[in-house]
Amino acid sequence: MNIYFKQLLEWINQNSPIEEQKLLRALFLLRAHYSLAGIVVICQRIFTLIGDDELPEFRDELNTLKIISRLQDSDQHSHFFSETTDRNKHKLTPLRPYTGDSGICDLLLIQAGLSRNNERFDTVIIWFLEQIFHFQKNVHTLKLYSHYLKGDGSIKLKDQKGSRVYNAFLAIRLLGDPSNEDILEQVEKLLTKNGPKQLIHLMSAGSEDKRLNEVFYALKLFLSQIWQKNRLKNKKKRREFLHRIGLKHQKLILQRYGSLSIAIQPLEDVDEIHRGLVSEVFEYDEIEEDETPLEPLFTFFLAEQSDLIRGFYASKSTSQHVEATNVGLVWTKWRLSLNSIQDVFRLCQPSKADTSLILRAKLALILSLLTGRSVTELTAPCFSQNTDQNNIAIQYDHTLSAYVLSVLAGTPTLKTKPEESKFHVPWTKKLHLVLPSELNDLVNQVKNLAIKTRQPAVEREVRRLINSVPKELEISLKSIKDLLPRLLYEHSQGDLAVVKAVTNASGRNYDNLIHYASFEQRKLEQLWADCLRTIKIDIPEYMHSSSERVGSPTGIKIVEIQNEITRIKKRINQAAEQKDWQTLFDNLTLYTELWMNLATAGRGIKQPFPKWISQQGWALIQDKHHQDESTDRYVPLTAAFIKQIQVLRGLMRMLGDQVEPRVDLSSYALQLCDPHQIEGLGRNWARKLVRSDNNQLPGRFKDAGLGHWVRGRYPWDMLSVFPVSTFKQQWLDVQENLQKQLGFECLDVFDFFKNLNIPTFVVTKEIKTVQAETKPRIQYSENDVKEWLENSEYESYCQLIFEENPEPNVSFELGHVLASHLAKNTNIDLPQAIKAYCAYIRDKTKIPLFVQLPQKANRTWLTSENSFSTWCYIEQNLLDLIQKDLEHLPEHQNCEVEIGRLLVVLSMYSQLCRVSHLQAMLEFIASDQHIVAMGNSRLVELTVNNDRSVTKIRRTVLLSPYVSTLILVDRQYLQPRLKEILAQSRNQQRTAWQKCFNTYLKQIGIKSTLSLAQWLKALQQNVMLNSTPLIAGYIAGQVLTEDLSINELLRLSEYEKLTTGLDSTEPESEIEIGDEQLHLSDILAMIQQLKGESRSSIWLEQLANNKTNHYSVNLLTCFVQWLILRCDAEELSLQNRNMIHLHLAIVSAGILGFSEDLTKDSQIDEDVFQKWMELTQEHFPHRKHLAAWNRFRDFLIQLNDDRIKLHNRTAHQASAKVFAKNEVQQIVQILQSVESGVSDAALRLEIQRHFRLSAAMGVRRSETLHLRPLDIDEDMLRIRPYGEHQLKTLGSERVVPMNLLSQTIQKGLDDIYKNKKYSILMSDEDSEHRPFFNQISQILKKVTGDVDLSLHHLRHTFASAYTLKCLQTVVDFKALTIELPWLQNWMPSNEQFNTLVGNEGQVGQGIKAISRVLGHLHESTTLKHYVHILFLATYAYSMQQQQPNLHTAFFKRVMSRSNLFRHFQAIHQQNGNLKYELRDTIEKYVLKKRQSQRWVIYAQKRGNSTEKVIKHDLFQQFEDIERYLISGQGQPRLDIESWKRALITMANIPSGKRGSNIGRHPLSTQGKLARLPELLSAVDFNSAQEILERFDYLEQNQSETYNWLIKKWLYESNVTKVLMHFTAEDEPMLSILTEHQFFPMVMKHNKYDYFRIMSQQASLSAVRWALTWLSARYLVIRDHIRI
Repeated sequence: MNIYFKQLLEWINQNSPIEEQKLLRALFLLRAHYSLAGIVVICQRIFTLIGDDELPEFRDELNTLKIISRLQDSDQHSHFFSETTDRNKHKLTPLRPYTGDSGICDLLLIQAGLSRNNERFDTVIIWFLEQIFHFQKNVHTLKLYSHYLKGDGSIKLKDQKGSRVYNAFLAIRLLGDPSNEDILEQVEKLLTKNGPKQLIHLMSAGSEDKRLNEVFYALKLFLSQIWQKNRLKNKKKRREFLHRIGLKHQKLILQRYGSLSIAIQPLEDVDEIHRGLVSEVFEYDEIEEDETPLEPLFTFFLAEQSDLIRGFYASKSTSQHVEATNVGLVWTKWRLSLNSIQDVFRLCQPSKADTSLILRAKLALILSLLTGRSVTELTAPCFSQNTDQNNIAIQYDHTLSAYVLSVLAGTPTLKTKPEESKFHVPWTKKLHLVLPSELNDLVNQVKNLAIKTRQPAVEREVRRLINSVPKELEISLKSIKDLLPRLLYEHSQGDLAVVKAVTNASGRNYDNLIHYASFEQRKLEQLWADCLRTIKIDIPEYMHSSSERVGSPTGIKIVEIQNEITRIKKRINQAAEQKDWQTLFDNLTLYTELWMNLATAGRGIKQPFPKWISQQGWALIQDKHHQDESTDRYVPLTAAFIKQIQVLRGLMRMLGDQVEPRVDLSSYALQLCDPHQIEGLGRNWARKLVRSDNNQLPGRFKDAGLGHWVRGRYPWDMLSVFPVSTFKQQWLDVQENLQKQLGFECLDVFDFFKNLNIPTFVVTKEIKTVQAETKPRIQYSENDVKEWLENSEYESYCQLIFEENPEPNVSFELGHVLASHLAKNTNIDLPQAIKAYCAYIRDKTKIPLFVQLPQKANRTWLTSENSFSTWCYIEQNLLDLIQKDLEHLPEHQNCEVEIGRLLVVLSMYSQLCRVSHLQAMLEFIASDQHIVAMGNSRLVELTVNNDRSVTKIRRTVLLSPYVSTLILVDRQYLQPRLKEILAQSRNQQRTAWQKCFNTYLKQIGIKSTLSLAQWLKALQQNVMLNSTPLIAGYIAGQVLTEDLSINELLRLSEYEKLTTGLDSTEPESEIEIGDEQLHLSDILAMIQQLKGESRSSIWLEQLANNKTNHYSVNLLTCFVQWLILRCDAEELSLQNRNMIHLHLAIVSAGILGFSEDLTKDSQIDEDVFQKWMELTQEHFPHRKHLAAWNRFRDFLIQLNDDRIKLHNRTAHQASAKVFAKNEVQQIVQILQSVESGVSDAALRLEIQRHFRLSAAMGVRRSETLHLRPLDIDEDMLRIRPYGEHQLKTLGSERVVPMNLLSQTIQKGLDDIYKNKKYSILMSDEDSEHRPFFNQISQILKKVTGDVDLSLHHLRHTFASAYTLKCLQTVVDFKALTIELPWLQNWMPSNEQFNTLVGNEGQVGQGIKAISRVLGHLHESTTLKHYVHILFLATYAYSMQQQQPNLHTAFFKRVMSRSNLFRHFQAIHQQNGNLKYELRDTIEKYVLKKRQSQRWVIYAQKRGNSTEKVIKHDLFQQFEDIERYLISGQGQPRLDIESWKRALITMANIPSGKRGSNIGRHPLSTQGKLARLPELLSAVDFNSAQEILERFDYLEQNQSETYNWLIKKWLYESNVTKVLMHFTAEDEPMLSILTEHQFFPMVMKHNKYDYFRIMSQQASLSAVRWALTWLSARYLVIRDHIRI
């Protein structure tokens, strides 16, 4: 402790006791220096200047200083009376600079009294004294000063704007100089007559006197620091400070903040509401500085727009935005078409009028496109020879006649330079890229400018250039910069390390990977050229002879590793010969560890030997283990290597005590590496080798093997469709090749290993990992945050945050700095502390800064040491015994054993891997509900719990032949006991299932305490490692998705519908509205307070006073008033109050949280309303969500406002339904015809196109309606907003590949594009077209027979079909397509699916690609609402597993062995499908024996639907011809030229009127290929069919009469009136027509006799249409006969 302070305190206490803190406060006011030299003299001087009643604000501190001033001088305490310090004996103002900035102490010791004007000077000092006191209180903290004064002298006070204090002190000291007496008088008057703020204003105006100006400037800065809120007035410093912070936030970058790592990422690819900055905060990772764990401690979100409630909802989706940014998909909205790229080239052609600025801008822009770098880096390329220090350099190559661009390749940021090593390959930083020769002119002109510095003006000019191109081309700085990374990504099978190496892109995953990846310089240069050639950029051929590598500077030289392995093997063999066991053991361990490094691409730092290796060869790698297991990974090991591990363990067992006992092989191997460390070989050499190896592994497979991933690219995430089996096969292929190259082989040549059966590891019981204790969360208050922010280090931040115009980015950066400081205190709950900080910032400044804390319960990754180790135990100890038991079922034993066996079978072969799902199946078995038999399939429908839903959901289960047979055979025996157990409480039931499970295991000879839950979780791991994480997540009940119902499957498979009565119900549950949301919305907060009040009058009164300037809030207020009045009660029940509160929370989330501000002129139509609903559906339970929005719709409609354009209809929960392929085809056929109910042929064509686009691309109805020709951008269709047309959700703006469409639709769209028609499809807004959606709905229902199917279910169909196709890449669908043959055609083609996922193939991103094409931000939305087929993929997985044989399993329970075998042989001889037919045989046998129970119900094949209209062949023929001639689309089966000639012939038949050139048959419709007769109206569809049937019959039976009638119509008719000329000779023919029910009528017209047919039965237009086309057909036939 400070001895001077201690002495002073003791001395004062001798006379008048005083608290230490009180003394500290007084000295703080003076900012007294550490030595306290002269402190008594200083205090005495104060009280010669001021009286007792002056400065009352500081009276307490002054009273303490007065006590000091009265202390008596003595030798013992002379130090306190000194006027100098030991350090500054010869200076007049001894305290400076010893104490930092204590200007007031200096001034008080100045001997100004020698001057004649001491009174005026003293007045100035008194004023300055008061200001210093205010400065200390406002700017500094007592806490820091206390540390300084009581410390050991090592702490120095920081300046903290001390320069302003010192400059003010110097200015006042100057006033004490006699030469400045004249200005002292002016200053003294000014100071005494004005307050501080007036002084700042007056001094800012300045003075003509230069000396006075100097004083004014210093005092103004000093005063502004104390009295102005916006203290940081030095604009230059403020700008620099903000600029430094801004730079940190510009691009995705990983930064260190003390003990934390922070990944900052701007969210740009989103709408305006959700745009902002995200930063993920991670604990510092000591293991590898270049990598961060998967899950952050917490995530900051700073919304770009200022509204708090919107910011709150935007923050909830930050992690989904980050995933969307990271995932790496081919079809993004930034993708440029070839046409756009060529436009960029044209734009960058130099012209004579170009200024130097424009030329530089053009070069920078084209280089950005060619290099994938930002324009900022490219505004001043270097043209000199010395390019080492320059990022971008350009040199002319005379042999190529082109310029060569040298760029810095992507390299890792290393703390220290890597040491030289024989194991490292030669390395360079540069890539040399040959520019197209067409750029020579532009480069020459820029080179001649001799520019050396970057200029912001160049960037502005680049933006101006981009703004000059048509907006629809979507050319932007981002899309140009992203072009090369996308091409490299596609051409390298998704290898992000290649992208980093060529473009030096920044980002978490890029920065991780480049530490390991190194590539041959020439190969990357060649790849770059190949990529650009694919987009028609002509890069000259360039042979580069360098063998250097780029990327990681420590690339591995394979030949040196080979030599080292050879040396180790030699030592092993010598030690074996000499029986030197210690050397043998050590070298064999080292050899095995090196191989392990290679096999697992290990880090070589901890746990080199995995604890667990499954019998299928999977190892759980934990060399970077975190408590949450997010960084663990699964890697498959080669058979040779597993054998090598067995050899090592065998040697350990054999040697026993002869070698030093080793408890943990991993720890020993790490120790061993030190004495046997191979000099110059880094521990992580194998990671670098595997990452850089020139193999064909897709990038995501390399990342999975090395454990490199970021959120959005995590292979073991439960929503990932990572193809595990493909990964395993390809990884092992690469490993086998590498181990062969390096010389690794299993050293099993020692005799003592030959007869030992050594397991890979030995486990005797299940291992349980100890769960870490969770501490209770601490809540922090506003005062806590205030206290934290008092730290002087935050002052420069706080000044900019808590001013009138706060700087949001500074609050974001302060959050990082504060977090890094608080992290040092282990007693602080950091996430909760940061949550309090964000709340404080929002409350005080309205800055929308939020923090998302991790939800531990919602972990999304499936890696688990517990579950994997349990599976390894099961494989080794249980599986063989279980399979043996199931192959030969004994006679029925006790019920516990049988139920236990059933639990095992249902979990293993029906993938019911959750206790509640098993429970649902057991409830089904205990009841008398039936299994549905549909062809070869057996189906059960269950309602089950799910982790992510408060409601129960449907789980449809397809039963394999073995499972359905077991249920059927055992059901009667088990039902009584099952009913007993199910009558008990939930806990008792679970105990009973556990007991049954353990009893069964005991019965088959397994002594195990394995719990049922452990067994199920272990099975989930097995499913994942044999299929994909999505299926494992689904069977675990962690993926929220609804399966197709049995009735839906029956319809799709063309079976008759059954009545199942399985309606899922949603339990009523209270929904809590978070405090954070309440706090951000005034109206919600008000309703929350009113919930305790039951009188409706009080509610209405409060709401009446809540009128604001915000239309949105006023609309919500009216909605609440309407809800209250609707209750029609003086007292509101608690249920009604909760309902009002919940309705408001849901609706306000859409209107305030996700949307632009409504204005009094805003229109609310169906699109706007649908947008609100879609945006909020993720945050609330379905039923409550729908109820709220339906109520709000009713409210809006009752307003009777012209701006509200809503239909009176109820929204229903989207049902799990899809269309069959043949249903879609039938609907398309009907839409082509007047059968659709639409008369206008052009409109029919557009409706049909709308339907086909929706079906092929899954686009929304409103999106299809608003597509324009200019939205077709070569190989993609752009779904985007324009004008008044807005899209629904965050991910809605997107591109969809045109290849998803059939050739017919593509051709139709191309034709429209060429014609430049404004809109592809007519808008639903025109009143004449409004019914057409109703018409489509009617057709859908007619074709499918399902009244609940709507157009929106085409999106469900698209999502489900593409997801199933995606899962076909991870599971064998052979058995599934045998049972459900319609699936084969229902799924998209390989070509369509491959287009969607791109060149890298389906390597885990498939479901994300599908989701993005649908316009969803995240795949969870797609799975939850649109995908209904996961149960089918699960069944396909179960059928690819080997299941027990029926003919051996059941002979003790049904029939006899000989009977079963006889059936087996009979089926076998007839080449039948053994498992299905044997199942059917047993099924029939059991059902026959137990006729009372109808346990299986057989679905019947559906016949032809009676509702479906069978069109007459003639009608179909005429419509096909008519449609083709109108549109040029379709492929009529007939000779079209004959029909065109026939129509021309008809048009040329004269009318017979004298002097008239008008033809008899006016062809009024203008088609694309011919003029046509008047089109048939939709209302005449049925009568036209009937007419054609009669004519067809007449032609067959009375051909003469038929030909007569047609000729009459051709040559003797009044077509307009539908009359034909009649004479007496025609009488016999009319009689025949009467017989054939043509009902001819004779009449007079213009004095002549005519007849008309069927005028009472059909409209004239229908008769005219039929006769005209029959006549054309007659002419076609006659033409053919004549030929």
